[in-house]
Amino acid sequence: MSALQRVGRWLAGPIPVSIVLAFLIGACFMLIAGVDPLSGYAAMLQGSFGTGAGLANTLQRAVPIIGIGIAIAIAFRAGVLNLGTEGQAGLGALAGGIVAIYVPGPAFLVLLLALVTAVVVGAAWGLIAAVLQNLLGVPILLSTLLLNYPARYFSSWLIRFRLDESSSDLVASDQVRPEVQLSMIVPRDSGLAETLRGSLGATNPVTAVLTGVNWSLIVLILVVIATIFMNRRTRYGFESGLSGQNAEFVRYGGVKPGPLVLRTMALSGGLAGLFGLMLVIGAPNTRLIEGYFVQTNYAWTALLVTLLALYRPVGIVIAGTFFAAIMVGSDAMGRELGLSPQIAAVIQALVIILLAFRVALPRFRRRRAGGEGAAAPPPLPTPGEPQPALTGAAVPEAPDTAAEKESE
Repeated sequence: MSALQRVGRWLAGPIPVSIVLAFLIGACFMLIAGVDPLSGYAAMLQGSFGTGAGLANTLQRAVPIIGIGIAIAIAFRAGVLNLGTEGQAGLGALAGGIVAIYVPGPAFLVLLLALVTAVVVGAAWGLIAAVLQNLLGVPILLSTLLLNYPARYFSSWLIRFRLDESSSDLVASDQVRPEVQLSMIVPRDSGLAETLRGSLGATNPVTAVLTGVNWSLIVLILVVIATIFMNRRTRYGFESGLSGQNAEFVRYGGVKPGPLVLRTMALSGGLAGLFGLMLVIGAPNTRLIEGYFVQTNYAWTALLVTLLALYRPVGIVIAGTFFAAIMVGSDAMGRELGLSPQIAAVIQALVIILLAFRVALPRFRRRRAGGEGAAAPPPLPTPGEPQPALTGAAVPEAPDTAAEKESE
């Protein structure tokens, strides 16, 4: 099959078709609201990728979505349904933020300690669910989902009643020292920034990205590369991938599921805590704000991104950037055309719903056709008569390996 044929086959697949249909349905909503869909989508594209500032905003918005999506994908790929990244990221951000704000010392050491603290706390919160499953048989799907609530309300209580800084109009902590923050890749007041603005222009995409996106983008790139390497070149990546496809096979191969679940939840929760902290102390953010992480809804957007990308790191990068562009572009569309930015949530939900429908429909049709066309079972043989050969015995349908290949 040629490259052109492969591209054409992918374009006719579930993901592109679902995205196009979602935008068409979104256009119907715009018409109902009295907005020209072409003008609306043009404003969305211009606001997310058409300007240097828009591109910088899109990348900055995509970092936590992709990072938490990678954390979810590591768990899902191993067959561990971790739905608790909101709590893991929130507690990691809280603990690391407290270290960054209140621990004295050299800025570099304080920042390093804050990052380590966020990873450890996020991993510890994830390990609670793993221990509950290994010792008591509590499903991780249920425990991780429920553990989001104590994490959310404890963070809210601590910021409101113990860390609140009275001079601020927000329910928020003291400010993070500027030298402890994750600064922009090129600080805006540096000589290099002035050189970039003078040579390329202040609105140039390169200038806007380097001076408008903090170092969390670089950390994200390293995490994505490390995840790809882990999945393809390490024993853990091999075992977790097989466990997600056939847990019984891995168990018979000598891999103990309990320790594998522990390692997976620790890694997934630690990454969630890391990116939760970077959202809090990455410039231009300077405070722990009550409910900030929950209100952004990054954890659940990351879950949609992970499902859309079928747990593949590169796919998560593409899908996360796509969803971030929709969110940033919807804000721009709201400013220019007066349309509610909630259209972004509508389009995201439609993409996932239509994708699930497109994937499930062919399987439903196959099962229905198999049920209607199945022959009646043969009569029981009469004792003493020769037994017929099993040449017509039904063979179980081979599983659809497309999703399995995508998850590797």
